[in-house]
Amino acid sequence: MKQSLFLLLTVITITAHAQSDFSEKNTSSIRLGGAYVRDFPGLNGAAAFAEYSFPINEWFQAGIGLKHIETSGYPRVQTIREYTRATTIDLNLMFVPYHTDNAAIRIGTGYSLSRYNAKRSYPVFEGHGTTVEGQAPTWKEYDAKGWTRGVILSAEYEYYFESNISIGAKIALSKAYSDIVVGGPFVSVRF
Repeated sequence: MKQSLFLLLTVITITAHAQSDFSEKNTSSIRLGGAYVRDFPGLNGAAAFAEYSFPINEWFQAGIGLKHIETSGYPRVQTIREYTRATTIDLNLMFVPYHTDNAAIRIGTGYSLSRYNAKRSYPVFEGHGTTVEGQAPTWKEYDAKGWTRGVILSAEYEYYFESNISIGAKIALSKAYSDIVVGGPFVSVRF
């Protein structure tokens, strides 16, 4: 199935480039950016990302990116600092409903493969599991690390300058190790 999908995308890309003469702004690019991150269960932090983006045809673009996320905070109890550190590889397919020589708007979906390291706190009630009415919980730390994958939904706006440089903003909702929202500016170099 994966090989068939890859072959189909390759054929579509070659066919689209052979039969299309779309805007010179719709070319391959490398994007670098930073972002604000909001992570479940209420952690805040930052991310840095790099992405290679290329057109499939006039209305679709694909991309592969690398992102590093760091969040931390005290969302549940003030004695345990929770955090998430993750590095992800993102594969995106974007629909371009609006594009001119000056700007583009893209919406799309993707797939994320993430290597994460996280610390969380959970309430524990002695001898009774997770809920006992009237009993105060003891908060325990839980360290987790590993690989996970998930879906990405994203939207972005890009403004093109006369040179091969453009700027933009991107927001994405990811579901991998947890629900996260990532949003921020980027700079793009087209070639």
